[in-house]
Amino acid sequence: METESKLKSTLDQIEHINQAIRHTQRLRTHVCQIFRDIGDGLGEAAKSEEEQQAQERQKVLLGSLRSSLETVGHDIGELDKVGQTLVPVSPSANCDHVSLDPILDRTPLYSQVNTSYKRTNKMHEFASLAANILSQNALKRSPHQHPAGGKRVKRHMNTASMVPQAVVDQLVATLDRQHQDMRITVSRPLGSCAVMQMVLGRVLKAQVVLRGLVIEWVKVKGINEEFSTENGKVDIWSKSRYEVFQKISDHAAAAMLHYYAPFMPDIGIRSFTLWLQGYSNLFSAPCHKCGKYLQNAMPPTWRDLRNRDPYHDGCRQ
Repeated sequence: METESKLKSTLDQIEHINQAIRHTQRLRTHVCQIFRDIGDGLGEAAKSEEEQQAQERQKVLLGSLRSSLETVGHDIGELDKVGQTLVPVSPSANCDHVSLDPILDRTPLYSQVNTSYKRTNKMHEFASLAANILSQNALKRSPHQHPAGGKRVKRHMNTASMVPQAVVDQLVATLDRQHQDMRITVSRPLGSCAVMQMVLGRVLKAQVVLRGLVIEWVKVKGINEEFSTENGKVDIWSKSRYEVFQKISDHAAAAMLHYYAPFMPDIGIRSFTLWLQGYSNLFSAPCHKCGKYLQNAMPPTWRDLRNRDPYHDGCRQ
């Protein structure tokens, strides 16, 4: 019964809509006729030579307009009556009005939005099902129970990056005394972070950025190059103009990571400084593997991380 009643109401609504469309078409036709009669009647009245005939034609024109206006008023009343029988449409989203564009081939937005809406509904449905399934299983990283009742073990904080400045200055002064062929100084042009300048004989210069006792950045340049800009500020980003020292900068970054020791940071800096001192014979030591001084016009730019033996970049594998 409910289905039949819904079907009957739907058919009634369709009939009312058809009546409204017919009344609207009739109203448009009568209105167009009024404007057509006004244009044609006035033109003919103006062309008439005799005044009496013009007056008679004007009376006929006014009578025709009066009847046409009465017909238009009647059509508006009928359309209003039909409109009252229609069920008002509930307000919807603005995307529904996109479908009213007659050029569907050029504006497929409505169909795309409709497809996205359906996919989004499916995604929400699948997500709710997955959430219900996952809530029934206790997910754990390990099947073994922790003896302390599942409490997490607190991690030890890395205090290597929070040491006082006096400790860093003392370590740099100790390294400068230990390495006679290397001049090491420290400055703080970047704030609390220390910048350690290392000059190795007449071979190279290195600039090491420290955050506490942790090495953050390393750059290596030639002995005739500077680590400062034109306005006198410290430059930690620009590369060397020589390919040799660009390679050494890359190797120094790898060594910085290799010697990283968060719980013994001073040992890491000492080991890195000792490794960098191995470049004192950069242009005089042959490769430990091939025995040659040059390979592809490059000296041995790699130093072994354990014994500081020189190797060409292609011989160290």
